[in-house]
Amino acid sequence: MSKLAYVFLMALVSMAPLEGLAVRAIPDDNLAYPVLVSLDTGSKGSGFFLSTGTSVYLVTAAHVLFEDSSWNLRGRQVELLCYSKKPDETGKNIIRLDLPVLVTEKRIRKHSTEDVAVVYVADVEENAATGQKSLRTVIGASLMEKTPAGILCVSLENVKPFDKIWTANTIYMFGYPTSLSIKGDQQIDPVRPLLRFGIVAGTNPARKTIILDCPSYPGNSGGPVLEVEKIDPINLRFHVIGVVIQFVPFAETMVNLKSDSKSLAISNSGYTVAVSMDPVLELISMP
Repeated sequence: MSKLAYVFLMALVSMAPLEGLAVRAIPDDNLAYPVLVSLDTGSKGSGFFLSTGTSVYLVTAAHVLFEDSSWNLRGRQVELLCYSKKPDETGKNIIRLDLPVLVTEKRIRKHSTEDVAVVYVADVEENAATGQKSLRTVIGASLMEKTPAGILCVSLENVKPFDKIWTANTIYMFGYPTSLSIKGDQQIDPVRPLLRFGIVAGTNPARKTIILDCPSYPGNSGGPVLEVEKIDPINLRFHVIGVVIQFVPFAETMVNLKSDSKSLAISNSGYTVAVSMDPVLELISMP
């Protein structure tokens, strides 16, 4: 066989599909990370659960639960909805929170400078005989529905701090952008999460925030950001690196020459700001 023919044959082999090797771009269970945060006032946001091994916290943007930078709650009752860590499993996990009770019990912590908050929702209990783990909700939190496989939490070993984040790495942004589409058009299921794909466009070391090259919209706030780290040409690692807090606006001054007036037009630049996990780790480490 000539050298040219051999090379052509090898090229064909390399392009041939390998049946049975198709995999999702991210681990299957990672699809269950996002949590829909619905307040009794109609306000909505996103979040995710973080486990320390003994405790489970809801992580979200502070403005999802509180008015501006104050401790004034946006509502009294909250419903948390997420799906099973097994994609083929139907059903929902639903936890209800009584925010005033949780505030009284000192189960809610809000960062003093960054737009993040955590809510202590459950203790992790392990059956000594079987080794199986279960959740026991705290006062002010009630488990209303549960899928057989249970709730997926981000573990501390799957969290990456700000100083380990690499600009240009691929990211996935999870959340519930419930502000999208026109009411009643049924283009988007409001109780199913959506993903966005982008990269770490840059960082702001002064605030330990991350700039993402993908747009976000009201409802995305509080959702997790998953970074893809390439270990070698084949192996990847996945870490949660941040919490979505806001889109970066583009401001343009519009001039009307006829009336000699000016107006400011604000639009979505397509960039998003996420707070790193550092302030979240500060909150859960508080005594």
